[in-house]
Amino acid sequence: MARILLVEDEPLVAHTVRRILERAGHVVNWAPSGKLALERLGEGAYGLVLCDLVMPGVSGLEVIREVKRRGGPPVLALSASVSARSQEEALAAGARAFLGKPFDAQTLLAQVAKLLEEGT
Repeated sequence: MARILLVEDEPLVAHTVRRILERAGHVVNWAPSGKLALERLGEGAYGLVLCDLVMPGVSGLEVIREVKRRGGPPVLALSASVSARSQEEALAAGARAFLGKPFDAQTLLAQVAKLLEEGT
C-alpha cells in the first residue's frame, strides 16, 4: 500500500479519512495545517496527498501548487464547496482529482486507488 499525506484542518474529518485509509492498508501522516503539510512534504516520499482546499493560513490551493512545483505525488483535492469554480481552481493548481465532502468510504478508496495507479 502507500504512504499518504492527509492535509485537513478539521480533526473529525481527518480522523474519519485516516481511519478509512489505514483500514485499507495505507500509512497516513496527518498535517492539520497547510504550513505543517509543506514541512512534512520534505520529510520523505509520499505516494499521494489528500488536501482540503479551505484552511486558515496556508491554503490548500497553495499546498497543491507547491506539491506540483516540487514534482511531488498526485493530489486529491477535498472540499465542502462542490462548485464548479472550486473544482476548476483545484485542478488548475495541480490537483489530479477532486472529491466533494461529504463522501462515502468506497468513493474515497476508489479515487485513492486510481490516483496511486496513475502515479506509478
